[in-house]
Amino acid sequence: MSRIVLLTHAYDDFRRRKFLLASLARHWMEAGHDVSVAAGLANWPQADIAVMHLDISVVPAAYSDASRRYPVVVNAAATDIRKRRVSRNLVARGDGWTGPVIVKTDLNCRGMPEVHAVDGFRREGKPVDLAPGPIVSTHQPYPVLRCAQDVPESVWNNEGLVVERFLHERDARGYWLRVWVFFGDRERCSRYCGHDPIVKSAHVVAREPAPVPDELRAERERLGFDYGKFDFVVVDGKAVLLDANRTPTAPPSSVEMDASNAQLAGALDALIRKVQ
Repeated sequence: MSRIVLLTHAYDDFRRRKFLLASLARHWMEAGHDVSVAAGLANWPQADIAVMHLDISVVPAAYSDASRRYPVVVNAAATDIRKRRVSRNLVARGDGWTGPVIVKTDLNCRGMPEVHAVDGFRREGKPVDLAPGPIVSTHQPYPVLRCAQDVPESVWNNEGLVVERFLHERDARGYWLRVWVFFGDRERCSRYCGHDPIVKSAHVVAREPAPVPDELRAERERLGFDYGKFDFVVVDGKAVLLDANRTPTAPPSSVEMDASNAQLAGALDALIRKVQ
């Protein structure tokens, strides 16, 4: 039996939310492992393996420093998933890109995790301790514009926003989004079809298995991910990473998905061997 600790931010509310990691942890517990959740920096238990699972774009240095007490830390190197760190598709004023663009928050997930964290700090009367830089968020879908010339001056001047090339994968059936989920040496990858350029799970009309391109494996290495979810498309034969998420939510439950999650959870065996 191994001891596993899930390291979460003080205001993540991990136990009440539907994270994929909770499903993996259930499989680990069923296999006889001891799994605990640490919220914040206090009272971290002894463990053989830690999973860094802070639902904010930048892991505070205090969490990274404290995690060094554990022999193995999953996602120890994946400390920054802001768009300016992740994206290779950023558009700058006057850089020559003439196609459509999309305006996003630099922070992951529309900046909403940081908003929740700020609310938590303020509720407890504590100073906000997050990554430097503006916390810009939005509840609205990211806007898609005809070209960079249509981007408002206020966007270009806002350090909390980025402009990206709007690239999509399309065939006769519709638009496609590819999703690669991985934990250690286990993975699953599918592509999803919708009728709109921005493919959302609620409007998917087809799904099929998809290979993982070598370019995506190189991106995983570059960003230091042991566990997470990458959204990407293939355009003109080239894989393009759209989003990198180290705290993915759980997909809808099904017999097929539970079996797939159990397969992902099996990657723990290789981690256990590292500490034996």
